[in-house]
Amino acid sequence: MFSCSIFRLICQQEREAHERDSVKCCAFSISLADMNDSGNGNLLEIPLFRTEEGRYLATSLGDPLIKGLTEVANQRPENPVAFLASYLNNFVNKPASDEQQMIPAKSDTKESGAREVAGRSVIDHPVADAVPSTPSPDEEETTGAFDRDEHGQSMLHFACARSHGRNALFHLIEESGVSITFRDELYRTARDVALQASQASNAKELDRYVVALAARGDIDTFQAMLLDGYDHILDPRDAEGNSITSVAQARGHQELFKFLESIPDFEERREKCHNIIRDEDLERLQRFLDSSSDAIRLMKARNYYGRNALHIAVLKEKEDVVEYIVTNFRATIKLGDNLERTPLHYAMGVSAVEAISRILIKNGAKRVVKDLKGRQPSYYFMNKSDILRLQEEEHH
Repeated sequence: MFSCSIFRLICQQEREAHERDSVKCCAFSISLADMNDSGNGNLLEIPLFRTEEGRYLATSLGDPLIKGLTEVANQRPENPVAFLASYLNNFVNKPASDEQQMIPAKSDTKESGAREVAGRSVIDHPVADAVPSTPSPDEEETTGAFDRDEHGQSMLHFACARSHGRNALFHLIEESGVSITFRDELYRTARDVALQASQASNAKELDRYVVALAARGDIDTFQAMLLDGYDHILDPRDAEGNSITSVAQARGHQELFKFLESIPDFEERREKCHNIIRDEDLERLQRFLDSSSDAIRLMKARNYYGRNALHIAVLKEKEDVVEYIVTNFRATIKLGDNLERTPLHYAMGVSAVEAISRILIKNGAKRVVKDLKGRQPSYYFMNKSDILRLQEEEHH
């Protein structure tokens, strides 16, 4: 049971963290002002730094950029861009206590280093402490860094809302490695954003990327896309109008061909599984999963709303269903929704908070993991409106 005093302590810690972010933002702005006054640039003239996005950049990138730019000014390397890129790469991978090790040697400032950093996400917050210390054998590693802003939008969402030159969007996806399956807080993928912004050519570029994956026989990526709930896997066609399954078969990728053929059946069974949970029928759920050869994949698979089976069970507040899932499919405990909210985030906003959260925590759920908005599960204990809205969506 969580006492009120514990919650007050947790909330106080979160407020202090917010205040530290505000201080960092101010420090970043002051540093930019100093640089501008010194004639080293016109960063303050960029409108971005006066917006909410600018404040986000300041709090997220302020420290490494200020330190990196300072080192560039002090050392004046032959290739400043590659030097800064290498410094930022070391900043991510080296302990912050040893700043001297983070300064790249001049011999290491090559263009290849710059490309390596260019492919790295600028949002690289490790959450190793959010991984259960004793994971079950069927539990897989999840991403330790989020490539999206607090609204769930990736660089691809922003890019798809604008027009681009030939092949530019395709190369962005290839080089950045950003997932095309990410959904924002309105449940939109980058492809959805492109169509809403009347940028049909961008949607076609995303489809062309999916066709290219099929031509290469990249079954691992397709499996991940299916588990992420991407609903446009089978839509794309190549330049000759051939379906994606035909492309895979023509290239001799028989395993991928069979997988693509199985997608409609999997999606149907995923929805059946979720509907059984919505009906709160534990015995039926057990029979359904016992007869499925891919039960763990069905339980981990996200739907259109970015939720998996455990998310839905928590929203339905059915304790026996939640306990059955976390006991038999612990891999679902740490999976996030479209805004990386875990089932424990959900549990803190429902009426049966004590019973549901106790089950989750007992089985390895972490109370310190943050969602894309930087909120720990305890936030939703005091601010339940978001979770109540999700419950309403499940009821309809």
